[in-house]
Amino acid sequence: MYKLDKPITLYPPAYTDPKTNKIVKPNPITLEQLDNVMFMDNPTQKTVHAQIRPIPRALLLFEKKEYDLLGDYTQAQLDNILKQKLGEDPQKTLQSLYPATLEQEPNGPGSILASMFSKIGIKSTPTCSCRRHALEMNQKGASWCEENVPTIVGWLKEESKKRKIPFVESIATMVVKRAINQSKRKNNQK
Repeated sequence: MYKLDKPITLYPPAYTDPKTNKIVKPNPITLEQLDNVMFMDNPTQKTVHAQIRPIPRALLLFEKKEYDLLGDYTQAQLDNILKQKLGEDPQKTLQSLYPATLEQEPNGPGSILASMFSKIGIKSTPTCSCRRHALEMNQKGASWCEENVPTIVGWLKEESKKRKIPFVESIATMVVKRAINQSKRKNNQK
């Protein structure tokens, strides 16, 4: 068990339930301590992670050279490293372990583009790169997207080949530009 200096509140990101196709907004989680921590040692990759429930992703504690230097580490060493990795702002560190979702930024250019395709029946699948690219578009913003329309259109072309969907570059370019403009308008950007 790891006592926190003060309670922290984590905000799991909104997501779309695949069964109902409705957006789910999970309740915030307030933690006063971390009482469900599991350390995972992967000798093959020379990494040690801390999995902290209910947080979905594990926190990397150390890897490669540090892994070799520590050798047979103790529980006390793991506890100290975890405390260091949590840093002065454990809330921020732990919040970063939640995966980004398109629903977090519904007015992002990637979210809008994904929504446009979804409305005509083209949805991202677990094996496609659509979601990753849409998140990248959101993260980099409308200005970056505007400067990189050919790159985004290239992503669409590549995915359409995989899905055996007809592709018309001029239409794809128009749709991408429309998504960017909608994002800018909704975010009051010029």
